[in-house]
Amino acid sequence: MQKKKRKAPGKSGPAVSRKKKAASHRDGKFKSFASANAIGEGFFANAAEGILVTDSRGVITTVNPAFVAITGRKQKDIVGKKVSILFSDASNRKTFEVMQKELEKNAKWQGEVWNRSNRGENHPLLLTVVAKKTPPQKTPYYLYLFTDISSHIDNSMPSRNQAYYDSLTGLPNRQLLNDRLTFMISRAKRSNSFLGLLLLDLNRFQSINDTLGYSTGDQLLQAIGTRLKSCVREVDAVFRLGDDEFAMILEGISQPEDATHIAKRILNTCSAPFRLLNREVYTTISVGICIFPSDGDTVDQMLKNAQAALSRSKDLGINSFQHYQPSMNAKVAEEFTIENDLRRALERNQMLVFYQPQIDLITKEIIGAEALVRWMHPQLGMISPGQFIPLAESNGLIISIGEWVLKTAAVQAKKWQEQYDRNFCIAVNLSNRQFQQQDLVSLVERTLGETALEPHTLELEITESMGMKNPEATLKTLQQLKSMGIRIAIDDFGTGYSSIYYLKKFPIDTIKIDRSFVDDIVTDPNDATIVLAMIALAHSLRLTVIAEGVENREQLDYLLRNGCQKIQGFIYSPPVNANGFEQLLADPTLLRNLVF
Repeated sequence: MQKKKRKAPGKSGPAVSRKKKAASHRDGKFKSFASANAIGEGFFANAAEGILVTDSRGVITTVNPAFVAITGRKQKDIVGKKVSILFSDASNRKTFEVMQKELEKNAKWQGEVWNRSNRGENHPLLLTVVAKKTPPQKTPYYLYLFTDISSHIDNSMPSRNQAYYDSLTGLPNRQLLNDRLTFMISRAKRSNSFLGLLLLDLNRFQSINDTLGYSTGDQLLQAIGTRLKSCVREVDAVFRLGDDEFAMILEGISQPEDATHIAKRILNTCSAPFRLLNREVYTTISVGICIFPSDGDTVDQMLKNAQAALSRSKDLGINSFQHYQPSMNAKVAEEFTIENDLRRALERNQMLVFYQPQIDLITKEIIGAEALVRWMHPQLGMISPGQFIPLAESNGLIISIGEWVLKTAAVQAKKWQEQYDRNFCIAVNLSNRQFQQQDLVSLVERTLGETALEPHTLELEITESMGMKNPEATLKTLQQLKSMGIRIAIDDFGTGYSSIYYLKKFPIDTIKIDRSFVDDIVTDPNDATIVLAMIALAHSLRLTVIAEGVENREQLDYLLRNGCQKIQGFIYSPPVNANGFEQLLADPTLLRNLVF
């Protein structure tokens, strides 16, 4: 017969009851507020994620086998203790504070924590915390889900930095962005929450490298990274994807508008000047926003749609943000098609050169032509230079296109000079990238030799801002070209930031007044005054001046009356192909009848 157990001295019945309740917790039997049925016994026991449950006071009531395997912490050592014991080390203390505030506000939180097992090992865990209620009593409890992501992130700091972190800014890189976004999407699906992805791009960053040097550019990128981190919560992540591209993942946002608030904060924060090398440097940022699940529910979709939004933001102007819209993909797809087809356009003979006549208002004759490249796409038709020239400039194709235009225009000009006994000048634009290439001078010299075009009948045009990026290098190149007998023109004059000193120092022959000033020359006194000043400046420096974009008789009369004797524009002819230009050359009376 089994003996009846005696109560320990000084122990009462309720104390024994409390002891049994604690034991039941340690046995994982859910005899308190969080029953096995509340979660599901099968899921709890067999889940790959570690699961930990606390009561409303944060006391741990039970854990599942996966939690023990992932963290290395035994059930008997933590059940009955506060959950804060898991976040007591320095690397997690701040995260725990942020998590508590977020749970009070939204009843859920998600982020990355570092686990230190009983064996002293450190590895990253993805943690999701959700407040739950168990019917019918509606007693609250908290569910913690842990996922081991150490297989995706190497614990070894040197290799971890090399593989997943940008060496310049210390921010996670593109590879870690893909991994993290994969996990975040998975968690957002389970918790039915929103997730924000922001792609960011610095505007005109290359010009900062060109003018202030790459060392200053690196300092700016580091400072941008610091400011971006200050714009988001501790649980959010900032990435550097390469060059001047950054990204952000906003975890567990309560509504899509939260991403809008972050974007506005970013634009405001990064528009303030940066103090670099004892000078103030200004930059702006464009932002594209994609929200899970409405804008995409996979990594590829979210990255693609965020990129489409970023492209739209850059199109609309500097320092702006755009949320993804489905219509953006059509534009991105068209740009992708254009960029791909552009690589084969030359070899497929799709490129054309059009010519716009330049007119002397005194002699009433064609004195030259500006050669302008056009692209006749077999499916899309005539593509505007404003669409494909920036693409060609960015991917380097402008070098081969520019060389082809130069030679084609030179051959055509030589033919017309001989055929119509005219010594008129052919003007060819040089892009920024062309002007910077090392063999530009030898390329021009070779072209003149191959086409037998007289150097003084070739005019090369550079933009005002292009010439001022590196004035000393510009001067050297222009002097070499000028020594060959070639004419030099400054295009789009008045739109840049040229110095009168360099304008006088450069071996320039022609100033071209930009059409933006000519458009309102009759109706806007300010434009009229600016044009008059340009004409006076050109005359004082003994330069030829040509007004572009002349479209009506009033503009022509004003320019002629105020000393501008050469024009080009639709009043006489738009850019036309070689056959159209030959018709104008063949019949001099056509010019007089149309214009005069």
